[in-house]
Amino acid sequence: MSKDRFGEQLDLFGRAPAVDEDDLAATLDEPPPEDFIERIRDELLANLAKARAAQSLPWEFLDALMLERRFRSIAGWLPREEARKLRAEFAVEIARLYAAAEEAWRSAQAH
Repeated sequence: MSKDRFGEQLDLFGRAPAVDEDDLAATLDEPPPEDFIERIRDELLANLAKARAAQSLPWEFLDALMLERRFRSIAGWLPREEARKLRAEFAVEIARLYAAAEEAWRSAQAH
């Protein structure tokens, strides 16, 4: 196999280079378009607002787990400090909602 054809392709058991989830834009040759960043920001802020407004988990449990992972991941497209702040705020809210869901489940089990 020619190295030119496959470049830096890993072998079957090779490890991929680590991607800094906190700075996804740094993996690109040029910064992402501002409208892309705005869409990401809007999605994150909408999910954060939904979590803040909720008294109980507003998503099915598996959907909440996927959303939590997506939130953390796509926040990496934002400026580092903004991403850190939004992740921390969402973590507080999702922990509160998981605790409320657990309490509701325990209460239902007791009856």
